[in-house]
Amino acid sequence: MEQFIYHNGYVTVFLTVAFAGEFGLFTGVALARTGAVSLTGVVILGTVASFVGNMLYYYAGRLLWKKWRFLRMRFEEKIERTSRVVRRYGSPIMLIARFFYGIRNVIAIALGVYDVRAGIFVIYNLVGAFIWSWFFTEAGSVFSSYFMNTFASFRAGMYWGILSSIFVAALFVLIRKAISRLQK
Repeated sequence: MEQFIYHNGYVTVFLTVAFAGEFGLFTGVALARTGAVSLTGVVILGTVASFVGNMLYYYAGRLLWKKWRFLRMRFEEKIERTSRVVRRYGSPIMLIARFFYGIRNVIAIALGVYDVRAGIFVIYNLVGAFIWSWFFTEAGSVFSSYFMNTFASFRAGMYWGILSSIFVAALFVLIRKAISRLQK
């Protein structure tokens, strides 16, 4: 498995970003440390994967919301909670929402539900995807540079990628809980 991941580094980065977000970028940083991919490639693939994912969510909200009852049942409460924010800030909220795990996809759906123009959404989605991808790739690179000098193997890089993604995920959960407590 390790050899497959190493030899298919860019595919690995794209798929892990598409399905696991920040973890994918941290995996890309670990692969870049081993020479399997470049950091620039990680940022580009992270941007593309995130952009495409949010476009799918946007069009799900825009085209399928009224047709698919199971979408409404699954996301209705979250969409209603975000409606005030979306109506107040519109598409620029995409630049900020990307950094809050758990709501970035819901914001994209909500922007589709509230008929934000696709052209405007595309611009903010692309800019937001790039900023998000660049930020987490650089954060992972800086964080790992302090520790990677003592570890030269691919496994060590993967372990640091996993540990850093767990740290960031835990930080997001704590921030999200703190914000929800403040809002109550």
